Amino acid sequence: MNLFSSITEESFSYLVNDFGFSEPVATDGSWKTTFLYVNDQIGIEIELNYRDMDTFIFMKKLKNEELILDDESEADRKQLEDIINIEPIKSNGNNTTIQQFEKGILNKAALLQHNLGQILNKREKVFS
Repeated sequence: MNLFSSITEESFSYLVNDFGFSEPVATDGSWKTTFLYVNDQIGIEIELNYRDMDTFIFMKKLKNEELILDDESEADRKQLEDIINIEPIKSNGNNTTIQQFEKGILNKAALLQHNLGQILNKREKVFS
């Protein structure tokens, strides 16, 4: 596990500890690592994008308490900032320092934690 993965799992541990999500399933790709957390209402995907040196959070729709995995249409997968109606903060791409990338992970974790209760309460409206 790399440093960024460790920071991510620690920063988002509240999903498991406070909100009852599953332990994350990590998947490594060529330019990203994703962490998928699931509860009985929604899936949350945390993407560490190493090309953009940025962190993205997506809410994923469940059907019969299982993730919808086919095609992942826009109706079934939404970015956190779109859901809470704020402008995404962009990284500086490959000019982003390691410290800025780490801080970005922490900031996204705090943003999700601050808004998660509201998102879970309006889950049906998120994907309508």
